[in-house]
Amino acid sequence: MDHEPAYDISASVHVRADPGAVYELASDITRMGEWSPECVGGEWTEGDPGAVGARFRGHNRIGDQSWSTDCLVVSADPGRRFAWAVLTSAPDAETAVWSFEVVPDDAGSTLTQRFVMREPTDLMLRMDAESGGTFITERRASLEASMGETVGAIKRSIELTAQG
Repeated sequence: MDHEPAYDISASVHVRADPGAVYELASDITRMGEWSPECVGGEWTEGDPGAVGARFRGHNRIGDQSWSTDCLVVSADPGRRFAWAVLTSAPDAETAVWSFEVVPDDAGSTLTQRFVMREPTDLMLRMDAESGGTFITERRASLEASMGETVGAIKRSIELTAQG
C-alpha cells in the first residue's frame, strides 16, 4: 500500500496579544502539559533553555499508552518562530519537526502550530499495516484535532493573563 510521503499539518488561532507574548508562552515547553491533550509535559535536558541547539525531553500520552521523545531546538526567533526536531526514532533532525509560528496583525497575532514529517517512521508503517491501512490517516486526524486544542488553550492562557 502506498503511503503519503509526509505530514504537513497545522492549526491556527487569532490571539489578542503581541507576538512577543505569544512566542514567550508557546515556546515554554515546560508548560505544554497545561495546553496539549497529548503532550503531558517536558523538561530541558541540555543547553540554554529555548535556544537553538538546546535539547529537551517531551512526555506524551494517548489513553493508556505513554512515551517520551528527545528533541532538539532548531529555530528560536523570538516573536516569530520556535521549532524543534524529534530525534527519537528519526534518522536525522529534518525528519519530524514541530513548530509554533507567530504572525502579527492589526488586532494581535496569529499563532500556528505546525507538524512536518518527511516520511512515516518504521513504527508508523508497521502500525498502519497492522490496522489495515488506517493508522496513518487516523493519526493525522488525531494530530490535527490535538493541535487545534493546543493553540486554543494557549490563546485562552495568554488572553486571561492579559486581562488579569
